[in-house]
Amino acid sequence: MLSAFGMRRDITSMKRIITFTLLYCLAAWHAHAQQQAVDSLYRLMQRQPADTNTVAACYAYGNRFFPDQPDSSAFYYKKGLAVARQLHYLRGIAQFTSYYLYILNQRGEYAKGLHMVTQAAVIYRALKDEKNLGIAINNMGNQHHELGNFSAAAGYYLQAIALAEKTQHTVVLPKLYNNVASIFLSLEDYKKSLQYATKAAALGRQQKDTPRIASALVNLGYAQTKLGRLQQGEATFMEVIRLGRYLGDSTYVMDGYINSGSIYSDQNQHQKALRQYEKTMAITDTYPDQDYRLYAQLGYGQELLKTGQALRADSIIASTIALASKMQATDELRQTYLTAAEIKEALHQPAQALQYRKQYEALNDSLLGASTRKHVEQLEIAYQTAQKDKELAEKKLLLAEKDVQLEWKAKWQAIFLLTIALLAVLATLIWLRYRARRKLHAQQLQTIEKERTVQVLEALMQGEEKERVRLSKDLHDGVGGLLSAVKMHFSAIRHEQEVLRDNPAYAHAVHLLDDAITDIRKTAHNLMPETLYRLGLGEALQAFCNNISYSGTLQVSFYSTGEIGRFKPNFELSVYRIVQELVNNIIKHSRANEALVQLSQHDSLLAITVEDNGVGFNQQSAQQRGNGLTSLQSRIRALNGNIAIDAARGQGTTAYIEFDVSIVTN
Repeated sequence: MLSAFGMRRDITSMKRIITFTLLYCLAAWHAHAQQQAVDSLYRLMQRQPADTNTVAACYAYGNRFFPDQPDSSAFYYKKGLAVARQLHYLRGIAQFTSYYLYILNQRGEYAKGLHMVTQAAVIYRALKDEKNLGIAINNMGNQHHELGNFSAAAGYYLQAIALAEKTQHTVVLPKLYNNVASIFLSLEDYKKSLQYATKAAALGRQQKDTPRIASALVNLGYAQTKLGRLQQGEATFMEVIRLGRYLGDSTYVMDGYINSGSIYSDQNQHQKALRQYEKTMAITDTYPDQDYRLYAQLGYGQELLKTGQALRADSIIASTIALASKMQATDELRQTYLTAAEIKEALHQPAQALQYRKQYEALNDSLLGASTRKHVEQLEIAYQTAQKDKELAEKKLLLAEKDVQLEWKAKWQAIFLLTIALLAVLATLIWLRYRARRKLHAQQLQTIEKERTVQVLEALMQGEEKERVRLSKDLHDGVGGLLSAVKMHFSAIRHEQEVLRDNPAYAHAVHLLDDAITDIRKTAHNLMPETLYRLGLGEALQAFCNNISYSGTLQVSFYSTGEIGRFKPNFELSVYRIVQELVNNIIKHSRANEALVQLSQHDSLLAITVEDNGVGFNQQSAQQRGNGLTSLQSRIRALNGNIAIDAARGQGTTAYIEFDVSIVTN
């Protein structure tokens, strides 16, 4: 089995993970503030009247001082909160908790932080902002975790996961899964911890987020080890070490060293274990982290005792007792007392061994009693954490003077980076404008080409129409007039010759003459539809359909929807001829007794439907036999239109035509 400090090491690392992932929006704002001009933020804060941008500027400006100057950060956070309250800006009030919560956690005020994030969750729930509600619920879980209320923390983490999955906020899922894994480690439910840590690592790899992969692997490796999968655990911690080196993060490297050292100890590979602890202590010589130093020294002392080096172990454990006492790390101090007692027994110093044994028993009894009183344990954890945070804050204050000296250098670096960014944005805008102009030019060329095609078609149609007008006039004025004169003469002869009045042959000849005059007039009208020029496309098609229906050849129904506008004369004439050709095709080929012509216009879209109940036809064979359909399609495309024909043998035919009339409308 792993020694107890191995488990404590992972719990500590889990707390560090929570610290780093507590408020991802805080990190995002901090990165954003570094890229903005400080003076611009300051002017925005001072702008009157204040608005929601003022609130955001205060929060961003406060981030400039975090974590080295927490008091300054808190001042600007509270200033932003005051403006948000003045504006009754509920979202801004709730966002304050995401910033100020970390200040409270530094001070060890976890209960106060829990109250704040609970109020933020109420606001986000009222605003129906489920993404930020999920963040607030996750923060509630973090606060309960810090307070040692693991069951409540697990419940809130699972709620946050459900909300993230519901809103598809997948970027936060690795963090949430890893938080749940750490809770189940604390509750010693290693199978569930393994399940969630595996999910967190898989999602981290999918998102290519190396820090979150490393964090998940720490919990994954510990769960594997506690489940007896020592080889898997060793491989996992080796990967943690590799990722820590890649990231330049010594904490991950030390996590890997300490936990793999514990595994080697359980496998009786004590020399390997000693080397892992020595590596950790070497890092802590330059990386001031007392937690890692404590665990490394305790493990190192235990391994020295196991290898028969009791005298060296005595020196190491003595300094470990002093360090654990200073840090008030009671659980580690309890283990150190037991190890010290074993060392003194190995050195044949029974009196001192007895003294350490008594100290161990007293502290062990105290801790076992505290485990039955959860509230007392929570207060103890909160107090110890607050003490550690206070020590860290004091150390950060000592570095404040050095940070001030580096501030000017950082400012000039920010200005340089901002200049580069502005130049990049300017270059991007110029390129986008150039691309837009090229696209516009291409569109203009395409429009000109379409207009040119229409003009060519119009010229052809004008030539054809002139010929139709000439033929119409010749038929109407020439042949029609001549036939009318003949009829007049026939009528005069009938009055002069009484014998012809009752002659059936004569009457039949006059009737045939009337039919010829009527056909000549219809042909002349079709060649030159006056209604089209006077009243427009809708009225002309209505008259055309009525004339077809009156002839008795085919019953054609006409419907018009929407307000049909007037178009260029040549366009109207072309469309009229197309419908005329489609109806004539129905008469000639379809053997239909009913047909439908429907005309509608919506904005710049003119739609025409021509349908019959005839025998239909095979489109493929029709295209192969003649060029009538191909010619029709070409004319429609030249008019900036499209035609779709639905036909099959025995099922009738439907032709649907659409025209873009934006360039032919009067």
